[in-house]
Amino acid sequence: ALTQPLHEALSLWKQLLENPGIPNVRSPEQTSTSLHILASLFRLQAQPIQALESFLLLRSLCRRLGDNLGSSNALSEITRILLQLECPSQAQVNL
Repeated sequence: ALTQPLHEALSLWKQLLENPGIPNVRSPEQTSTSLHILASLFRLQAQPIQALESFLLLRSLCRRLGDNLGSSNALSEITRILLQLECPSQAQVNL
């Protein structure tokens, strides 16, 4: 019950970012920060799959924005989660 708002937020971010291009938001940078916070909260709640999904959305957004540092940071987090999930081959593909 405590994570229901997080799941709803993830669903909304997925809908917003499903179309190609930069989403129509007030501040793309703030959107990136919000996605990072969402992923971190999922990680704190021991929900690695949802954290992974959030970081994948963040990586996608950062690539669209041309934010190479943000994209590489998201990729690093994705790899870390995949290694925690004991998926080294998937982690290697992401690198």
